[in-house]
Amino acid sequence: PEAQALAASVEDPDGGPSNKAVQWHGMTTGTVTSAPGSSSGGESKEAREGLVQDKKKATSDDDDDIYTDVDDQDNADVDDDFLDRPLWELHGSTWDRVVGFTQRGAYKAYKRFYGDDLPVSEMLRTLCLAATLFFMIGGYWTLRSLKDAVVMSINGVEYIPIAKMASVGVILCVVPLYNFLLDSGIPPYRLFYLFGTIYFGLFTTIALLLMHPTYGLENQKLDPYRVLGWVSYCGIESFGSVMVSLYWSFANSNFSLKTAKASY
Repeated sequence: PEAQALAASVEDPDGGPSNKAVQWHGMTTGTVTSAPGSSSGGESKEAREGLVQDKKKATSDDDDDIYTDVDDQDNADVDDDFLDRPLWELHGSTWDRVVGFTQRGAYKAYKRFYGDDLPVSEMLRTLCLAATLFFMIGGYWTLRSLKDAVVMSINGVEYIPIAKMASVGVILCVVPLYNFLLDSGIPPYRLFYLFGTIYFGLFTTIALLLMHPTYGLENQKLDPYRVLGWVSYCGIESFGSVMVSLYWSFANSNFSLKTAKASY
């Protein structure tokens, strides 16, 4: 009955289609037969695709934000003095609590000074290299204050300028040798060990000879031909020029740039 009523409303009393039917049929035909590449169809398609993409992007952003918040909560550093304490400290004696408190305080101070750039595991290496530099520089300045006195006691005070010029010649020979060995591919730590062993043997021999009654300081006879004074002076001068450079080359080969900025 509803279909018949609808058909009667669009038919003309004379049996032909009414004007409303013609208009409705023309509008429907125009809509169906419109070109796929027309502007109205293209704009509607692009609008639908844009809406779909915006919806997907919004859903993806919401998911990312959720997971990001969860990760941030997991990675957050929660400082709780009670929860950070180990069980042996909580249930231990007063001495255990004092030791634990001291350790936590030292660790916080260390993190405050160095942060994450210098891990605690790297501190032992840093301390060993710092001690090496300390003893090397301290030994050099001790020997430096003795070199003139040795030459004056063995060769004579008038030969100190000549010993100074001789030490320059020795350095001009040792430094090119060091550069040649470094460019030949020998690791810096092996060169450091090699030259350190050589100078250790040299200064040990000089110290023993200086205590000798004939070749050492007990012999008060000044003689420019006593080789011990010249070797002592030139060895001390070359030590200060070569070993310091070798040390920093050795230290740079053991640290990354990030660790070096925190430790040097």
